[in-house]
Amino acid sequence: MSLLRCAAMARKRKPTCEDCYFHKNLLCALDLQEPCTTFRPNRPEGLVPPRQPVLLMRAPRWASESRAA
Repeated sequence: MSLLRCAAMARKRKPTCEDCYFHKNLLCALDLQEPCTTFRPNRPEGLVPPRQPVLLMRAPRWASESRAA
């Protein structure tokens, strides 16, 4: 990782409940001192779903067994 990127990450402050989309739009019913597991950043474009991992497809088991026989 580059030095500039590491420095930028170090300066980045931890998110708080006040930074949460749900808190800013009066949708949060929790009274916590730290962000909960449903924390979503409040962005100008609105609520953005979290990134999903890439789904990698494998060959079916039966395909590899028939080659071995």
